[in-house]
Amino acid sequence: MYVKLENDTPIEWPLAVQRIRFENKNVSFPEDMSKVDVREYGFAPFQLSDPEEYNSQFEEARELTPVENNGVFVQQWEIVQKYTPEEKEALIAELAVKASAAAESAGREKRDALLAETDWMALSDNTLSSEWADYRQALRDITTHANWPNLEDADWPTKP
Repeated sequence: MYVKLENDTPIEWPLAVQRIRFENKNVSFPEDMSKVDVREYGFAPFQLSDPEEYNSQFEEARELTPVENNGVFVQQWEIVQKYTPEEKEALIAELAVKASAAAESAGREKRDALLAETDWMALSDNTLSSEWADYRQALRDITTHANWPNLEDADWPTKP
């Protein structure tokens, strides 16, 4: 890959070798361009790079002008904040509320499914044992558990 130079400053990148050949139709380049000094044609070698790690939810990587390093222009990045500190704080609070609501909804769905599995036991023509009645009551009361809605498996009542 290559960069197009203007006054030794990159103006376009990344470019394929075909671009050099296209802009210099009267030059017969070899198949292997690795030994060709393309600077005399207004180009230079280019190397891609990865931005440093960043949190894409709150930051973004912006590409900067490549910087020359030992004759090769290397892609450069700048990590910038998407939000002001106040906006970020508000977004984090909003995400926490949504996560809590999702956890509560999932907890209620699990509780409802566990109750539905035992509904047949509570029909009028069945005698419900005290263990099963206690289990069903514990399921109904699960929303008052200290860890609600972020329950661990051990927080759920055990079937008799």
